[in-house]
Amino acid sequence: MPARSNSINEVPAVGTKEERKTFTEVVGHYEMSRQDLDTRIVDFDKKDILFRSYIQENAWPYKATMFDPRTFTALYEKTSRLVGRKPKGRLVPREGGDALGAKINNELLSWQWDDNERADGQTMLAKWALMDLNARKYGASFGICKWKYERKYDSDAKKSYPHFDGPDFEVLSNRDVLANPSYATIKNWCQVRSYPTLQSLQQTNDAARSKPIYKNLDILQRVLREDAQVGGDQRSTNYVVKDKSIKGLQDFLGRDEVYRTVEVVTEYRCDRWITFAPKHGVILRDIPNPYKHGQIPVIQLKYYPIDQDLYGLSEIEPVEKIQKAINALLSQYIDAVNLTTYPIIKVKSTGGAVQMHTLNFGAGAKWMMQDPTNDVVAGNFTPQGVREFPTTYRLLVGAMQEALGETSQGISGIDPGADDKTATEVRDTALQRSARDNFNQQFLGDALKKQMMFWFSMNQQFLFSNPQERIKIIRITGKDAIKYFQNVGLDGEGLTDRSIDMLSDENTPTDINISDFTEPLYPVSAAGVTVPKLTMEDDMQTGALILEPEDLSGNYDYIADIESMRIPDEAQILQASKNMVETALNPAATQMLAQEGYKLKVKDLLEDFFEQLGKKDADKYFEKIQPQLPVPAMQNGQPIQGGAGSAAPVPVNSGNGAVGGVPAGIQAVPNGQAQPVVS
Repeated sequence: MPARSNSINEVPAVGTKEERKTFTEVVGHYEMSRQDLDTRIVDFDKKDILFRSYIQENAWPYKATMFDPRTFTALYEKTSRLVGRKPKGRLVPREGGDALGAKINNELLSWQWDDNERADGQTMLAKWALMDLNARKYGASFGICKWKYERKYDSDAKKSYPHFDGPDFEVLSNRDVLANPSYATIKNWCQVRSYPTLQSLQQTNDAARSKPIYKNLDILQRVLREDAQVGGDQRSTNYVVKDKSIKGLQDFLGRDEVYRTVEVVTEYRCDRWITFAPKHGVILRDIPNPYKHGQIPVIQLKYYPIDQDLYGLSEIEPVEKIQKAINALLSQYIDAVNLTTYPIIKVKSTGGAVQMHTLNFGAGAKWMMQDPTNDVVAGNFTPQGVREFPTTYRLLVGAMQEALGETSQGISGIDPGADDKTATEVRDTALQRSARDNFNQQFLGDALKKQMMFWFSMNQQFLFSNPQERIKIIRITGKDAIKYFQNVGLDGEGLTDRSIDMLSDENTPTDINISDFTEPLYPVSAAGVTVPKLTMEDDMQTGALILEPEDLSGNYDYIADIESMRIPDEAQILQASKNMVETALNPAATQMLAQEGYKLKVKDLLEDFFEQLGKKDADKYFEKIQPQLPVPAMQNGQPIQGGAGSAAPVPVNSGNGAVGGVPAGIQAVPNGQAQPVVS
C-alpha cells in the first residue's frame, strides 16, 4: 500500500480502474472549489471577528480595547424578527391531489417539523435561525435535506430498535461546503465535507432506509493503520475554527486515537452521489441519486444576490469600516479620559530635586521635592478630541444604523440619545425595517419551500418503504386541523350499505340496536381491528391520525407563510381582533350576511379572540345548551301518535355531528332501539 502524500493532487487512487478514474474527476472538482473556498475563509474570519466583538490586543494601537457590538445586535435582531416562530405554511393540491390529502400531508410535515429535534437534538427553528444568521454574516448559507434512518441499541433487551426514521435537515458549515464556483447558484455538482469516524461509516446510511452501503472500508482501514499520524484526519489542516481561536481554544477534532476521523467528501449530482476520502485516494460510494426528485439535496439561502458570484452580499461588509472606526473612536475617547484622570507629569530628575519613590497617586500621598512649583509639572493636554467625541460618535452611529436598515438618514436616529422621536419618525423607521425584512422574506420563503418539498417527496418514497408497515400514527394538536378532520368525518361512524340492506329486510327484528351496525366512515385496519382514521383523546383537544400509503399519493405545492414566523406585535393584533369582533357582532353586519345566505360563527370567533388574550383553554367558557324533549300529547293516559308535541325521530349520531344513513321504514329513537315507522 503506498504511503499517503501530503498533497491532494499527489494522492494515488486505489481500487479498480473505474474507481481511479472517478477519483480523478471528483478530486479535480475538490481542488477547484477548495481554491475558491480558501480565499473566502479569510473573509469569513474577518466577519466572525466583527460579529463576535473581538479585538486583537497585540495589534491594537490603543490601551483601551472598546468594541461597540452594533454589528452583533443588528444581525441578531433581524434574525429574531424574521425567525421567531414555527411557520404556518400549507400544501395546496395539484395533479392527483385533493383538499383532504393536502390537509393530511400538511399535518404530517408539521409533525415532522416538531419531531426533527430527535434527529440531532436541535430544533428546526434553531436550525433556520442559524441558516438566517450565516446568510447575513457570510452572504450565503447552506443546508442539506436527506432521509435519516437511525437505530439504537437497547442493552437491557439486547437488541437494536429504530430511533429515528424520517426526513432530516442539517445546517452545513460554510467552510465545509465546496460548491461549484463557476456559477452563482448550485449547479452540476456540490461537494460537502465531513469528518466521520470509521465506526460511524460502518453503521450509517444517510441515503435511504437500508443497511450501510459504503465500500472499500477495509482499504481505508488499512491506509489509516499504516499512517504514522496520531489520530485521524484533522480539521485544522483545512481551516482554523475562528470561534474557537477567539476564545483561545484548540480544535481537537482528529486527535482521538481510538475513534479516528476521516475527511470524507460527498459530491452530490442530480443523477449520482460519489463519496470519497481525498487524502487517502479511496472511493467509498458511487451510487445513483437515491431520491426520486432527482435534485441536488442542498439548499442555498442568499438574501442579497450578486451577479456571477456563488455568495451574495454580507450585511457586515457595508458597515465593516464604520464598525472599526467606531471601535477606534471609543478606545481613543477612553484613553483620553484616562489621560485626564491620570495625566502625564514632568519630573525634574537632576540634582535629586524629587525623591522618586514618593511619587504616589494614592489618597493622601505626600510627594517630597525641593521646589513644588517647578520640580513636578503636569504635561500639557488639549481636550479637543474629548469635546468633539459626541458629535463624531453620533455621526458614525447614524451612518451605520442607516447602512444596516435600522433607521433613515432623514430622522433623528442619526443623533442617538436625542429627544424622543415623533410619530412620523417612528412610522418611517418601522416602514424602512419592514421594507428590508419583506425583501428578505421572499428569499427565506423560497428556501423553506424547497426544504418542505424535499421532505414531502421523500415521504412519498420512504415513509412506507417497508412492506410490513402499512400505517403510521401521528398526533394532531391544531384546533383548526382537528375541526376540519371532524367535519369531513374522519372520526365519525355510520351505517354501511350491507347494514342498511340488513335493516331494510322485513325479517329483521324490530328491537335491534342500530349502534351495533355502525362502522367508521373512514375505516382503517390496525392490528386486525377496524378503527376510525382519527381517534380523539378524552380532552377532545388532541387526536391520533392514522396515515396510509394512499394518503401520500398525488402532487402538491407548498406555500410558505413566512409572515407567520415573525415576532408578532401583540398590541396591534389584539386591537385588530377587538375591532373584528365588534364589527362582526354589529346587527347590521349580521343582517347583511343573512341576506347573502351566510351566518357568523360567533363561537369560533370568540375562541380565537380569547386565545389571543392568553386564555389557552377558551372552550371552557362555552357550555352547550341541552335540547328539551317535547312532552307528547296525551288522550286517556295514552300518547297520541303524530299529534302535536310528539317526539320526532332522532337520527343516529356519527360521533362528530354527521348522521349515519337509516333505511326507509326504520326510525331511531332516543333509547337507541329501532322502531318501524307508523303509517
